[in-house]
Amino acid sequence: MKDWVDKLRDTLRDSAVRPQAPLRPLTTLRIGGPAECLVELGSEADLLALFDLIESAALPFLVLGKGSNVLVPDEGVKGVVIRLGKAFQRIGRQENLISAGAGCANGGFVEQSRKWGLGGMEFLIAVPGTIGGAIAMNAGAHDGETAQFLQAVRVFRAGEGIKTQDAGGILFAYRTSPLRGQEGVLVLGGEFRLKNMDGQDIKHRIRTFQSYRRETQPRDFPNCGSIFKNPPGDFAARLIEEAGLKGEILGGAQVSEVHANFIVNRGGASSAEVLALVDLARKRVYSLNQVELELELQVL
Repeated sequence: MKDWVDKLRDTLRDSAVRPQAPLRPLTTLRIGGPAECLVELGSEADLLALFDLIESAALPFLVLGKGSNVLVPDEGVKGVVIRLGKAFQRIGRQENLISAGAGCANGGFVEQSRKWGLGGMEFLIAVPGTIGGAIAMNAGAHDGETAQFLQAVRVFRAGEGIKTQDAGGILFAYRTSPLRGQEGVLVLGGEFRLKNMDGQDIKHRIRTFQSYRRETQPRDFPNCGSIFKNPPGDFAARLIEEAGLKGEILGGAQVSEVHANFIVNRGGASSAEVLALVDLARKRVYSLNQVELELELQVL
């Protein structure tokens, strides 16, 4: 490992390179082993240089945003784990078109939009994570989703470099897109067309969504958001609760007593325990209703 880590340190001038970096504190579920090497990117130039090294050394890699909606294995992650640094957190405006870096927090994006009198994407206040993750998974809530407002995406593709792509040519679907995954694609930012709205109306929507989240989602223990996508015409939480699994405990992991489509870490939970609960929920729901629950959680 030493040779390629040293090369990363020597080559990436704007980025932090940390071997054997703990990932547990970087995830909302607080589970998982270390990254063989964590790179916090400081520039697009370093991104290009990083992938030259990844390809030449045939290194595995994955991208980690704010650590929500992901499960890190107990044994950790081999190769390079990539996080976008402050250079990818910028946000700007031209009339009602907002450009935001992939590292920009969803909550910060919503709040800055409100200050500019631009609204429509307040639903993101209920989605922990970053704009990059919101684009890649077409994040949504409260009858809104990211793709409705997205105009263009700045992406890196291995072998092609960095390009800005019209969002209309991307096949977005419910909680997914071709930009999600680790096949050499990184979302670097996006442009969104929002609506001119009264600031008080926007603030009211934000407070309503925040209140709903506080009342309906677990807050006492670490969690990673929804585990399963809602099947057509139904809700994963209802099916899991009907299967008698609400509150089910395995080791330090538990199907939330507040919302059955959440698994919480009550303390010291392992990735294996979470996956065992996931498997149990799938089997019980299918046995009872012949419904295949599809993961929204990304298992790294």
